[in-house]
Amino acid sequence: MSDITTLAGLLGLARERITAGLGDRDAAARLPVLATRDAQGWPSARTMVLRGFDARDWTLDIHSDADAAKVLQLTDGPRAAIHVWDAEASLQIRMRAHVVRLPHDEEKGLWEEVPGPARAQYGAVPPPGTPIAAAEAWHPNPRPARFAVLRARVLRVELLHVGEIHRRARYEREEGWQGSWLVP
Repeated sequence: MSDITTLAGLLGLARERITAGLGDRDAAARLPVLATRDAQGWPSARTMVLRGFDARDWTLDIHSDADAAKVLQLTDGPRAAIHVWDAEASLQIRMRAHVVRLPHDEEKGLWEEVPGPARAQYGAVPPPGTPIAAAEAWHPNPRPARFAVLRARVLRVELLHVGEIHRRARYEREEGWQGSWLVP
C-alpha cells in the first residue's frame, strides 16, 4: 500500500485502487459514478462499469449504448465528474474530466472484444430511457453501431482519505500532478 502521508503516495494509492477496478469485480473502482449535465442544466449521475484505465495518462474508458442520454449530454458539453468511494481504502476519489466518444473505427475494434452476452446492452429497442408500458416491454438488439466508447481525460483529481487523520489533496493535469494539500 502507498504512503498516504505524502502527496505522491496518496495519488499512487488512487492509481492502485482505480487499476484494481479493471480486474477485480469487487473493487470499488469497478463501478464509478459518472455525472453529466442534462438539457435543463440538472446534474445527471449514473453508475458505470470501468472498462479501461491508463494510469500514466489518467484516462478512463467506459462503454455505453450510443443512444443513451449521457452520450448526447457529453456531445453537447464534454465535461463530467467521476466519483469513486472505496470503503476498503477509506478513500474518496473525485475526478473532473473532459469526455469524448472514440472514433467509430476504434469502437469497432473494441466491439470485437465485448463478450456475446454483454453485447445485449448495446442496442435496446426502444432506446435507453424511453418510457414503456411494462418493465419487459423492450428487447435487446445488439449492434456495433449502438456501441459507444467514452474516454475520460482526467483534468483534476481530488482525494480524501478518511482515517485517524483525515487527508485531502488536489492534483491538476496542468501542474504535472504534483498536488497540494487541502483542509479535509
